[in-house]
Amino acid sequence: MAMIRMDGKAFAAALTFLGLALGLWGIRWGLPGPQRLARVMPPGLDAPAFHEELTDSWLKMHRDLGENMMVNPKSFDTFSGVVDTPAGWKTPPKALLNSYRSFYLRSEHEDEQSFLLALSRVRPRQLQFRLHLFTYGALHIYSIGAALALGAAVGLVTLKSSILFYLADPPAMAAMYLTGRLVSVAAFVACALMLLRLGRLCKDAGAGAAAAAIFLMTPAAVVQAHVLKNHMFWSFFALWTVERCVLLLKRGALRDYAAAGTVAGLAVASFLCAWPACLVVGAAGAMRLSGLHEPDGRPCEPLPELKGLLLAGACAGAVFLIVNPYWILDFREAMLEMQALSNFGGLDFAHPWLFLQNALRRSVTDPVLTLMLGGAALALLRGRREPALLLCAAAFLLALASMATVQGVIATRQVRYFMGWVGVGSLLAGCLLRELTALKGAAGRFGAATAAVVLAGLACQGLSYAHNFHLAESDRSNHFLSGEWIEKNVPAGETIGLLRYPQPSNSPFFRYDRYRLKFIEPKLAPALPPERLPRWLALTVPDYDDRPALGSVLPRYELRASFARGRLFPWIALDPSSTTANPLIEIYRLKEKGA
Repeated sequence: MAMIRMDGKAFAAALTFLGLALGLWGIRWGLPGPQRLARVMPPGLDAPAFHEELTDSWLKMHRDLGENMMVNPKSFDTFSGVVDTPAGWKTPPKALLNSYRSFYLRSEHEDEQSFLLALSRVRPRQLQFRLHLFTYGALHIYSIGAALALGAAVGLVTLKSSILFYLADPPAMAAMYLTGRLVSVAAFVACALMLLRLGRLCKDAGAGAAAAAIFLMTPAAVVQAHVLKNHMFWSFFALWTVERCVLLLKRGALRDYAAAGTVAGLAVASFLCAWPACLVVGAAGAMRLSGLHEPDGRPCEPLPELKGLLLAGACAGAVFLIVNPYWILDFREAMLEMQALSNFGGLDFAHPWLFLQNALRRSVTDPVLTLMLGGAALALLRGRREPALLLCAAAFLLALASMATVQGVIATRQVRYFMGWVGVGSLLAGCLLRELTALKGAAGRFGAATAAVVLAGLACQGLSYAHNFHLAESDRSNHFLSGEWIEKNVPAGETIGLLRYPQPSNSPFFRYDRYRLKFIEPKLAPALPPERLPRWLALTVPDYDDRPALGSVLPRYELRASFARGRLFPWIALDPSSTTANPLIEIYRLKEKGA
């Protein structure tokens, strides 16, 4: 193949361009701004007095929740009960205050605000760096803070201590989200370049380029590159850990153990769920002790390797605590947060298999998953003949086994806990493709054709997901289109049912004052008498689906309008649980009696 003849610099330039093109297309999706506010607010409401009211209620809410919302059970409370709001109000009902504030301050990804909220607690001039958030990892959050400080220094970001400023200037809030997302794009490109290096270490530049291209075009990676979250960030450190371990496998010096342990510590310091990175270091040491690192199978002397493993562990622990010192200084709070999160966790040994056949398969596509598993099988079969690839296969399988600790593994969004290892799987797939293209004669031509078909199909997938983010950043998003349909087709004063309080992620954008709104906890809907059912239902499906909980209620309605995610290619549909961007929105009307 022609691309195999390119040199490393050409590959790096091409991959950087591809990563930036996919990552930046639609990067402004779902951000706060005046256009969105104008769709949901009555004229005249957006005024200083309302901003002050929203600020006061925000301060009261956070005083009640405390500095660490993760340890307060109320933070996880979802909407419950049945609540009605009137039509034609002049003063917003209390039930809508948080909703309106969210349209000023929140993006269309429900988790992104958590990182900015944690940074808002930092007071650098007072040397107060407590984030009161432990799960996500301080390294990523501090990096976002550094990016925001840099943006402020060059005039792209405005940093204020009160939300009152951002209520008056939503684009200033959008600039902060955008800055954090650009960190994810940078990590996205860095992952690709690390895979290029890993491919060269394990096989050659062609294998690395194929691995990086697979990773960049994988739907799961495209999604995480577009959000202000830590999953692309920790993935880079996971891949870097694998790279350090490949060198450790070859050389085995104490400095190699120290380097591998340090980088593994940085991965966990970015996200607690990156802990399998430490297993990779252990796997490299175990391979040296068992002789799997050499073709002749001679094991290393145990004592130096055990010293190295102890040093690696010490470095990982030290780096983690240096970056996350409040695990010691606020140990009680950290343990309370872990205890709160344990209610959502558990251990189920069926989960790795369920994750593989559901979330992972849909996140990377069937052909690529086949290549990943084929590459892992080939590495295991060759064993010590290609120890670096054997280590990569071990890393992939160890991380897959670790999914036993993750809940809800059927949902595609859960692949975020596996993102770094998707990169390792991409490496295995890229190396297998390289093997196929290197075959002689007809077999080589078949391998080249296979590589071309797989990469072309994956490119269509990656572009489809990036295109959806592009749609979500415009007034042609499903939120806007469905809201326009409601105002055109549903008479003012009618009752519209919603299953959650409106947020930018989960509701059509329409004038909430024009209609009687009925907020219904889904599980309570079947118990409502017919006369209490709303005439209309507006149902939004971001990366979760409340419709099944309606049970026997939904058949009483007829679907009047549906706004599906856009398709760049007619044969490619986006997975519904992969992202909150540009979600499916359906509008229903109660059937007439006798219908």
